[in-house]
Amino acid sequence: MNSIPSSILRNSQSEAGYFMLKRGQSNYSVSSQLIIWVTLICLILTTTLEAAPKKKKKAPPLNLPPLKTQEQKMQLLGYIRQTMPTRRIASRISFSSADLDKALEQELGPATKSFAKIIDDETFIRRVYLDLTGELPSPERISSFTSSQSRRKRSILIDELLETEAYARKWARYWTSVIFYDSEANKNRISPQALEDWLTEQFQKGAPWDYITVMLISATPQRNKKVRNDYGQKYGPNNFVLACENKSTELASQTARIFMGISIKCAECHDHPFDNWKREQFHELAAFFHPYTYKMPDKDDPTVKTTVKPRFLLGEKPYETMKSDARRVSIAAYLAYNPKNYWFARAYVNRIWSEVIGDGFYDVDSLGPDSDVMHKPVVNRIAANFRYKDFDPKWVFRLIMNSQVYQREMRTISSTSELFTAIRPSRLRPDVVAASVKNLTGEDKNLRKEIMQVLI
Repeated sequence: MNSIPSSILRNSQSEAGYFMLKRGQSNYSVSSQLIIWVTLICLILTTTLEAAPKKKKKAPPLNLPPLKTQEQKMQLLGYIRQTMPTRRIASRISFSSADLDKALEQELGPATKSFAKIIDDETFIRRVYLDLTGELPSPERISSFTSSQSRRKRSILIDELLETEAYARKWARYWTSVIFYDSEANKNRISPQALEDWLTEQFQKGAPWDYITVMLISATPQRNKKVRNDYGQKYGPNNFVLACENKSTELASQTARIFMGISIKCAECHDHPFDNWKREQFHELAAFFHPYTYKMPDKDDPTVKTTVKPRFLLGEKPYETMKSDARRVSIAAYLAYNPKNYWFARAYVNRIWSEVIGDGFYDVDSLGPDSDVMHKPVVNRIAANFRYKDFDPKWVFRLIMNSQVYQREMRTISSTSELFTAIRPSRLRPDVVAASVKNLTGEDKNLRKEIMQVLI
């Protein structure tokens, strides 16, 4: 078998600028090269064996070095990302805010007659400030914006706000709340603040969503027994796993919910009553996160258990003898880079759209194969282009906020046929209310805490 060309390896490392690698660095350790080389051989062998006729050959032993450090994991994922099929066609694809408006008009049909009016400049600046930064603009900023004669001032303002720390912090808080939603983890073993700070850093420097996702999923926090309640929670990315108490079943459920928009938790005990998920699929997903051999309890007698091998929801299987740290890398790759997994990109797009428009194409966390969806061709096009744009979160905000659908007046609707003909009223998030109160009263941590508790 031919070795991987050194030029590809160098490109993969350069591409991984967000993958904890220094740009321009062309040499890395032999162990890292071996990780990538051996893993790719294993992937090729696995594919070959699955595609071969019935005659089975014994697979060679897997001598994959441990993927213990995030740098090692990101180097491998950086190479996989470089080989994404979508990257080769992205340069030929264009999808603008005007294209979005046209696509939505075609879907809405007669409902376009009920389009709400486009908002004025003062309303726009207040809306975009709240949506992107969670803060209101100053009176001076409003005056300056409304008096400007620039025809591109709305687009310029969006770009300016996307480069602020306030934008990064606001959306870091949003995703931290999503991750810790309904978490039952011991408060002494988690650090929402560490996660929020890390996410703020990633959003501020423009890290792509796939990078953020694989950092969270592939994290393997270790307990420091020499220090009380030190479970690695001070390192931000560890907190997704810690929020799930490092339980295989909870990690499977939350990975599907947050990063695929799919609710499969009830499939832990029985086949999903409303969607096309089987109990076995849930436990096959959970097996990815288990450090040893995973066993599924019988639904009638929990004391009876059956060994289950890891298998992703779309059918992908890791190499049989992969260790747990390598399996977590593989599930992150299956999740983010399999072009057949349309849920990953669509889940992010649907969440952001729902937050800033007031309604989603799907109900949030309900993107399963049998779920109801409105204007599916539109969300599919946005999600596909999100993938083509290397999962750039800022691209999604620019696309939506420069569109007419975002810049329309706010009102309620009388039927689903009027969905997206106007912005739907929605309540402010607790952190946004707290920020507004802070502007009036000054810094008061106790007051902020009380607001967060009451409005959560």
